Amino acid sequence: MTVAVDRRTTLAWLAAALSALPEAARGTGLEGTQWPTVTLKPVTAPGYGVDPDMSDPKVPWPLTLTAAERKAATALCDMILPADGTAPAASKLGVPAFVDEWVSAPYPNQQRDRKTIVAGLAWLDAESRRRSGKVFAASSMTQRAAICDDIAFKDRIKPGHEKPAAFFTLMRRLTLRAYFSTAEGWEQIGYLGNTPIDGPYPGPTPEALAHLDKIIAGLGLAAA
Repeated sequence: MTVAVDRRTTLAWLAAALSALPEAARGTGLEGTQWPTVTLKPVTAPGYGVDPDMSDPKVPWPLTLTAAERKAATALCDMILPADGTAPAASKLGVPAFVDEWVSAPYPNQQRDRKTIVAGLAWLDAESRRRSGKVFAASSMTQRAAICDDIAFKDRIKPGHEKPAAFFTLMRRLTLRAYFSTAEGWEQIGYLGNTPIDGPYPGPTPEALAHLDKIIAGLGLAAA
């Protein structure tokens, strides 16, 4: 079950991702694979402008993923970042909500990605039905993994899977960006952020100073 994430949170994630997300690679080969043609209703809502009030956000566009698409996206996000030890699964941190927010935003890059993601989710369900008779979210973990293995690794992509692979690359980037924008994601990579210090600032550790001295010496500079 996914958690409910308010749109203030997903809007903050979206604003951060807009500045840093690279484009996904795009393939054109379709031999042996039927990549669906999707017709999407244009998103005509306005954007939030250049200076949104993040303390009281008002998101002027509706979310556009269907319930079936959201289920497929949730299952895929959890394949990309499953629960592992103390790390929660992507869906537990609301990552599918971020994906929905991303593809619903009325900006050129997001609307371009919307076409890739909606078509990719349709392909995912169709491919899963072909293999197991069930949509992706209803199939077993082993069946899901078999599909992902065919499109997740650059050196293993079969002819005809270029567009599904580009879709997977985009979903992986969005999933990672949203996941590691959360406090739980920060904890998994040891990111402390702005941590207050009780008392006077102690300065860098001896280990940090030794490392800095080594770098300076390697550059041929004299330490002050």
